[in-house]
Amino acid sequence: MANEKVKEILEEYKSIVKEKLGISEPIPVNDEGKIILAGKRWVMMDVSYFPAFMTSVTEEVVGPIAKEFVYWFGYAYGEKTAEGYEKMGIPKEQQITITFAFAALYTGWGISKIEELDLDKPYMRTAIFNDFETESAEAIGAEPDLKFLSGVLAGVFGRLTKKKIKVQTSRKDDGSLIVEYLERK
Repeated sequence: MANEKVKEILEEYKSIVKEKLGISEPIPVNDEGKIILAGKRWVMMDVSYFPAFMTSVTEEVVGPIAKEFVYWFGYAYGEKTAEGYEKMGIPKEQQITITFAFAALYTGWGISKIEELDLDKPYMRTAIFNDFETESAEAIGAEPDLKFLSGVLAGVFGRLTKKKIKVQTSRKDDGSLIVEYLERK
């Protein structure tokens, strides 16, 4: 009975968003109202609220440390992501590319590409195009600061190399963001 009620509510909502908001794209939720990707439940958030607005509100309470919190939250998430890949049997040399593919195709965080990778050093240089965090910052008039996504990627890279990783970022003229991942000493 509950499943039928959920389906009925979802159909009503699909009609409303099509009529009121003009949204007719495929709806990402399943018949239970859940977004399931790679066997896990996901949520979707608007660029104007996450992560820049969330960070700015948090800064009002805790100060500038909020940006570091977002990085380390992403870092821990990246470590868990890599742990999940290990459990799935995905070779470590493929984990970063799979993380990039998933982020680009399913989560909308941006298009990332490895430019240089050395797991032994450890060093990684990536280019990121159309990143969600830059758009989020611009939506609230803040300076773009790629903390969450770079944290996630640093966490994956750190798990692969067994090192704590720090990042350095720079913006290129084509709008891409260059992120370098280095061992934190």
